Amino acid sequence: MSQSIKQIKNRIRSVENTKKVTGAMQMISVVKLNRIQARLLALRPYAARLENLMHDLANASGRAPSGYFNQREDVPGSILVLFAADNGLCGLYNQNVMSLAQEFLEKNKAKKIKLILIGQKGASYFKNRPVEILNTYTGLNGKFDPDFCDKTTQQLSDLFLSGQAGSVHLAYTYFKNSLIQKPVLEQFLSIPPRPGKAIEYIAEPDLASILADLIPQYLKVKLQLVLLESLTSEHAARTVSMKTATDNAKELLDGLVLFRNKVRQAGITQDILEITSSAEALRSG
Repeated sequence: MSQSIKQIKNRIRSVENTKKVTGAMQMISVVKLNRIQARLLALRPYAARLENLMHDLANASGRAPSGYFNQREDVPGSILVLFAADNGLCGLYNQNVMSLAQEFLEKNKAKKIKLILIGQKGASYFKNRPVEILNTYTGLNGKFDPDFCDKTTQQLSDLFLSGQAGSVHLAYTYFKNSLIQKPVLEQFLSIPPRPGKAIEYIAEPDLASILADLIPQYLKVKLQLVLLESLTSEHAARTVSMKTATDNAKELLDGLVLFRNKVRQAGITQDILEITSSAEALRSG
């Protein structure tokens, strides 16, 4: 019986340590989530206005031609940029976006999709799979890096404009709220026009010159927004995952403490019965 009590105490100690670790990770994730979410919510309105403008200009592309608006159906290769995490312990965050990317690859086998992987988890998933990987970027570790976005945007623009890629798509996770994050796949290049009537613009000195400066800025902001959506979703998923783990550890701990008390009480009862039986035997003798 004493050995059983010792084993139960060891399990209780182990669960308590686990609960402390998951609780600490939950608090860290909450801090990171609040910080990155504030940046995301600040950028969203600006990015939305800029995207609306670019879609309108894409409708007017016949009057303001730009290589960024050109559909390249004749170019066989396409690029998929996958945004995943460098670390795990974030529930289904990585699995969902990688499943979406895998589904896209299977549906577009004829287009010779090439991958640019952001995050160690995506790199590990596609490492031994039959798909060409152009670049792998790791080491963000849940932190926002605008310089990384600028460099990646330039790389994607060069590949598209030079004719090495017929299109560029982004697979990432959209942050809806702390409990809901949705994997999304959307076209990055060429810039798709929005259905509707073309809008007339009066531009000085001319629309083509404005587009030459505006489009690269739009693409940078778009990629920054996508990275922020992914990072915010990652921290939200990890916060929920660690909270669930902490709650489960607490529930398990409560059960172990109750079980320990029952075993202890049974041992005490057994000792009392043995003492009583011995006393009765001595009295009878």
